[in-house]
Amino acid sequence: MAPDILVIGAGIFGLSVAWAAHRAGLSVKVLEAAPQLGAGSSGGVVGALTAHAPTRWRPMMAFQFQALLDLPGRVAEIEAATDLSCGYGRTGRWTPLVSAKALAKAEADVEAAPKVWGDAASMTLHAELPPETAGWISPEAAPFGVLHDTISARIDPLTYLDALALGLGDAVQFKTEVTEVLRDGRVATSDGMRSSGALVLAAGWQGWDLIAPLVPALAGSAVKGQAALLRPSQIQHPTGLIYQDGLYIIPHASGDIAVGSTSEKAWNEPFRTDAKLDDIVAKAQKICPALQDAKIIQRWAGLRPKPPGREPLVGPVPGMERIWVAGGGFKIGFGIAHAVGDALVDMIQGKTPKLPVPETFLPSNA
Repeated sequence: MAPDILVIGAGIFGLSVAWAAHRAGLSVKVLEAAPQLGAGSSGGVVGALTAHAPTRWRPMMAFQFQALLDLPGRVAEIEAATDLSCGYGRTGRWTPLVSAKALAKAEADVEAAPKVWGDAASMTLHAELPPETAGWISPEAAPFGVLHDTISARIDPLTYLDALALGLGDAVQFKTEVTEVLRDGRVATSDGMRSSGALVLAAGWQGWDLIAPLVPALAGSAVKGQAALLRPSQIQHPTGLIYQDGLYIIPHASGDIAVGSTSEKAWNEPFRTDAKLDDIVAKAQKICPALQDAKIIQRWAGLRPKPPGREPLVGPVPGMERIWVAGGGFKIGFGIAHAVGDALVDMIQGKTPKLPVPETFLPSNA
């Protein structure tokens, strides 16, 4: 019997759509070409959950911010259903300021935050490093002080995926490659033709190849990222994430610390790490004293799904009644996936989502 919703891809978007369908009482099936979860960018090690800066606020940023506020409840629901910890923690974020320009931007962000964040989160500017950052941020890394926000959080990517998949039971089917999507919503797979009430394309960067024959303008691209997981000689209990100039340092619940990531538009070997990763690890060690004697226990490289525009694609594929897309999460996928899943399943059922996706997410506006 065909499921109500057939999802292509077992990354964070695909599994979150499936979870939303399951909790709505719909039958769902997830097809994954790889033999494991998170074969694309969802299988990385970073797990940073952060909001956009509060200046130049727009609907996409408001959606992401509300999603971050709602995420703890969803994680608690998944953990209660599966008895697995997802490594979530709303730890806050420290941004060391390295120039007068960075300080001026931080001052603008602090002024704007109450206007758009209200009382839900805050930003504070410290002219000097607070005592709680001792051993975590080097004074030399913050000559103009440090900015702190209380909205940022972390999650362990793979354990989050594991918990979602465990809760979905046998709904996830591995080693099933989708070779073609037909305009009527059927898909050709390595196991034969499949049909469903609604088809959701959530296959990350590989999903662009499935969308391109249908609507070429919706096909995005891929950007390589590299990251590492480090283990300090002593378990640290840092006070929050560190972010500086595209680099994240993420203290996970396990005591290991993730460092990442690169953002490479051109590459030779997309799934192999190289000297670019060594460079960001070295940069992280200069910022963070706790990493100076840490051992690298995992190196990761993969491709992120960059959407054709600036924002994710979430909604119906134009001109195709039964085909929907959830893609292009790029660097914010883990923070918004649950909200994307809920909204998409509501739309498929003809309902108004509790947290509607911004108009700019809709494929018809891409």
